[in-house]
Amino acid sequence: MTDRTTFTGIPVTNREGVEKYFDFEVGREGESGQYARITMDGCQLILDEDLAYIKGDLPEQWHKRAISELLFFIGG
Repeated sequence: MTDRTTFTGIPVTNREGVEKYFDFEVGREGESGQYARITMDGCQLILDEDLAYIKGDLPEQWHKRAISELLFFIGG
């Protein structure tokens, strides 16, 4: 069973002032535990329950800003 919450079309601006739209998904997946998935322009970043990198191809320049925005939405 998978429990999840999604936030879609969230604008995020990087240090250079470039804005992109992100989708965030947080949830719990079977034995794997909690996770967060951040997607943008066909790229993704998968994080564990501590928001540590698991895998993904999202450009690194977006990691910190996207994670900060995710934390805002989940109240962290």
